Amino acid sequence: MAKITWKGEDDGDNPGPSFTKCFDMKFPKGQAVEVADRDIIRRAQRNQFFEVTGVPGRPPKVDHVEDPN
Repeated sequence: MAKITWKGEDDGDNPGPSFTKCFDMKFPKGQAVEVADRDIIRRAQRNQFFEVTGVPGRPPKVDHVEDPN
């Protein structure tokens, strides 16, 4: 099952709302929500305000690649 995290909409001085409702679901800022619906997962992947992890069939996201030398 994939996990979707809403990153929030902070704009410097304004911390923004603590949650958002999207795709008929509630997403607290910074907290992963488990989602099985493939349509919602695909839509969240295309949205800059969401981070999607744990998508079945895909390798885990790598933050950085170490230089072997």
